[in-house]
Amino acid sequence: MWIDDAKELESVAIKFRQTLVDITYETGGSYLGQALSASDLLVGLFYHYLRYHPSEPDWPDRDRFLLSPGHYALSLYVMLADLGYFPKNILYTFKQNGSPAELATHRGTLPGVEVTGGSLGQGLSLGVGMALHAKLRGKKHRVVIMMSDGELEEGQIWEAAMSAGHYKLGNVLAVVDANGFQVDGSVEDVMNIEPLPDKFRAFGWEVKEIDGHNMLEIFNALEVFSEPHQKPAVIIGRTVRGKGIPFMESNKAFHYTRMDKKQAEKAEEALSAAWDAV
Repeated sequence: MWIDDAKELESVAIKFRQTLVDITYETGGSYLGQALSASDLLVGLFYHYLRYHPSEPDWPDRDRFLLSPGHYALSLYVMLADLGYFPKNILYTFKQNGSPAELATHRGTLPGVEVTGGSLGQGLSLGVGMALHAKLRGKKHRVVIMMSDGELEEGQIWEAAMSAGHYKLGNVLAVVDANGFQVDGSVEDVMNIEPLPDKFRAFGWEVKEIDGHNMLEIFNALEVFSEPHQKPAVIIGRTVRGKGIPFMESNKAFHYTRMDKKQAEKAEEALSAAWDAV
């Protein structure tokens, strides 16, 4: 599915958030705050940027999407199910024994999941390797890596960033969900990583810093990087953890979220009200 209208993408993102809340409540918990912060960026990528065939998950010319923070898994599962990679009822088996929808992404369990997650900081290295392989063989697909700002504290990230710049991997696009939080508190307090734009530029990357919840800005940034460039590119999306649900927004108590009925109803009310703004 391809959407060329930013307003329509906003509507998709609201629906996406409603599904995330419902599954989190019904299955007893998820990393919901992170899934909500990344929702707009993911919708922009899957509905306006990436090339893929849900009916042929291993299509050789598909763009590769790598979810580096594997605990964002539910957000990827909801997106893939909506696009037709697998039946939506599988979402409601999330993290149950024997379910292919595991708490953290695992390659080989569900179609469309390209890499195993869980250990933070590895996604960019994997993506750089895939992109270099593609460049050396004259392949035209792109490699997109979604990262969280917390995992950018890992040294391996910057080794990969240096390699991507050195080999001029213009087929690489990194997207950072910079929501400002990690398990032990704010990223600024745990290990400050700013200024991120300057760091990536120093390694030879093209950089776009945007409001990660402004769909028009997401739309425009993706348009800029719609075709391979001479350099690797990164979109730094400044986001809010728990976006769309007031009692969760930037609340460090919601790293992993379990919702009672009252909280689920409040969350649904907030998201239903968001339709009026679209």
